[in-house]
Amino acid sequence: MRIPRLYLPGDYAPKHVISLSKEQAHYALNVLRLKNHHPVEAFNGQGIEARATLVVTGKRSADLCIETLSEPRVESPLNTVLVQSISRGDRMDYTLQKAVELGVTTIQPIFSERCEVKLSGDKLEKRRDQWQNIVISACEQSGRCFVPEVRAIQTWQAWLESLDNTEVFGLTLDPYASETLNSIQQPALTTPIHLLIGPEGGLTEEEVLQATQKGLTAIRLGPRVLRTETAGPAVLAGLQLRWGDW
Repeated sequence: MRIPRLYLPGDYAPKHVISLSKEQAHYALNVLRLKNHHPVEAFNGQGIEARATLVVTGKRSADLCIETLSEPRVESPLNTVLVQSISRGDRMDYTLQKAVELGVTTIQPIFSERCEVKLSGDKLEKRRDQWQNIVISACEQSGRCFVPEVRAIQTWQAWLESLDNTEVFGLTLDPYASETLNSIQQPALTTPIHLLIGPEGGLTEEEVLQATQKGLTAIRLGPRVLRTETAGPAVLAGLQLRWGDW
């Protein structure tokens, strides 16, 4: 029987009782239809996982009683930063979900030149919150105990400037590049690996040039052009196979 997992930030201790939020209680009682004393796993997003028991306290409320604690070794040894140009509709959601399943450490959404999504003001933070919730759900499903951060959305220029005075190791995709993933030398495991992915229309030649001038290496992924929602997960999978824990 698969045990349900819930993200509950905070400090854990045996016999500690944690009250579920209204949304979590609804999910546990009405969506999963869990009964009183059902086993549940909780994780705090900082590497701690707890075995717990559901305690139903009302028609719309429930607690978790913590029993035992552990620190599962499920995180990738790679420190990967997915720099994803924002894509339309559910493409971005799919990318984030699969990137989390493949062990991404941090997600940096950016506006590149060919982005077709236009966001400003409060919509920026609202969309970021939506993406963070997708990341949390992917962690619950995939068994991860650390929750990757979705950073504040940046413009292309702001992201480039954030790399100033920093020794950067990273990759970006270019169908005309001479390098491939197999030809790249492995960095130190503590070094963040930045993966720059373009939007539906791809990165411009100037953007690829600017990224390589900051230290990223342009690579090609075979003879086929991948969609934006496929490219990031594909590179992450390749990195896991070459240098990660696959």
